[in-house]
Amino acid sequence: MGTVVGRFAGGEVLTAEEVSREAAKLPPALREQFETPAGRREFARSIIDKRLLVLEARRRKLTEDPELRRQVRELEERLAVQALLAQEEAAAGSPSEQELRAWFNAHREELTRPEQVRVGRVLVSVGSKASEAERSRARKKAEALAARLKRGEALAQVAREGDGAERMQGGELGLVARGGGLEPALEQAAFALERPGAVSPVVAVREGFAVLQLLERKPPRVPAFEEVRAEVEGRMAPARKRQVFDAILARLRQEAAVELVEARKAP
Repeated sequence: MGTVVGRFAGGEVLTAEEVSREAAKLPPALREQFETPAGRREFARSIIDKRLLVLEARRRKLTEDPELRRQVRELEERLAVQALLAQEEAAAGSPSEQELRAWFNAHREELTRPEQVRVGRVLVSVGSKASEAERSRARKKAEALAARLKRGEALAQVAREGDGAERMQGGELGLVARGGGLEPALEQAAFALERPGAVSPVVAVREGFAVLQLLERKPPRVPAFEEVRAEVEGRMAPARKRQVFDAILARLRQEAAVELVEARKAP
């Protein structure tokens, strides 16, 4: 039976093993709440409360309701089909190396990594309610910082006088792809830079005024198969699931000699 942690309804028991099994179904963050002795008692009580409600529903013969029994039957059927397909998929196994490489070669364009740029930024922030004079001063400061970058001063040194969070990373924003989350004006300025070391004009952004420096440019490329093997397998999964589904259904239809009979229209 296992270690009993609760008794109820004149003979029903709850075991520690049952509590552990129910706890394992919880999301990790929620499960942590019940790891203390007090938490485990609270969780055990919640399980007993649920069982008390089930017992009461049975006492009132609600489980014999035709509609409820229909819903239970449909749920059982759905779970049984899921288990059947999972068993068939496991039997089919994972795609072979040859199949993975064939899919990779047939879908190389889909796997192409877009052009990326690695950029640094120096930001001079301006409040949304700043006056024209304040905005003008901020722009002039940004232009002065841009001039220092163009003269060859190190990005990390110039960025320390800016206001963006990137100043703590030597001014680097990291690798950016088109549509990768940069504000449109910044993205346009970043991809307009052609050679490492190039500095953008001052760009008006939501936070104020920014200057970008190109650190590296990565052209579009097709990654090696080894880089994207897991991605390829993941992309193949839906089609393989469909193949397994179609195969077992075709076999079952043949074995069952399925025949559709057209209904006759009433006279």
